[in-house]
Amino acid sequence: MKYLIVVAIAVVLLAGCKSTRETAGDRSVPHRKTEEILGLMNENELNCEWLSIKYDVEIESEKFEDSFKMYIRMKQDSVIWISATYYSVEVARFLFLPDTVKFMDRKNNKYYVGDYDYIQERFKVEVNFEILESLLLSNSIKLLVIEAEEGKIRSTKDGGEYYLSFLKKGQLRRALRKEGEDTDLDLDIGLWVDPNGFRLTKTSIIDLESGRSLLAEYADYKEVCNSAFPNTTLYTMQTANEQAKVKTSVMKITTGKEVSLSFTIPEKYETLVP
Repeated sequence: MKYLIVVAIAVVLLAGCKSTRETAGDRSVPHRKTEEILGLMNENELNCEWLSIKYDVEIESEKFEDSFKMYIRMKQDSVIWISATYYSVEVARFLFLPDTVKFMDRKNNKYYVGDYDYIQERFKVEVNFEILESLLLSNSIKLLVIEAEEGKIRSTKDGGEYYLSFLKKGQLRRALRKEGEDTDLDLDIGLWVDPNGFRLTKTSIIDLESGRSLLAEYADYKEVCNSAFPNTTLYTMQTANEQAKVKTSVMKITTGKEVSLSFTIPEKYETLVP
């Protein structure tokens, strides 16, 4: 169970088929250029100096169902602290800094302190501090800057929302690759944007070669700090043979309060070798 919890956390730290048909609901959505949509998204990005969240996390697949609690504390642009508990017992703790990762495996009494390469290799997720923070806050602009500058992002309307898409060539290669594959993957990235609050409603990552996909659906936004935060997020991982879902539900959220980010490694713990 401990391993599944850590894998679920890795999925939560990340993000269907797209449609470009304009439906009846799209006709009420104003036509906007891609640059204008991105500008409005930027204006509505969530900014909280201090943020603490308690989540209920549910894992479901054809073979397995369970749940655990996850606690996230963060000082924006500085540090992210994550703890996972199973039946009130902590099983894993992370501390993410801009250039350093700390991880404790509570069940096996092991720890890691180093750069992000270990996290990328262990969980098959191409991640750094900036990406992690953007995904946790449901912010996206920092992840889109390069694509926007290079003119790679296309926009249209889909189901009464704005739809942004681009092809990420040779990037995020570990996010959906098969075990043992060393080749880079071309990934189709899609983002659905609410035309009123300009916050994300869905994010999708599709491996074009294998058809594997990861879809994140954000719902029940509540006012937090200067913007809004999704109280519920559903992550769906799809392969040719199976489907798994991870649902996170906010149980409590606190802003503007400095909190402890303790990370003391017991002397008996052994170093994890990357």
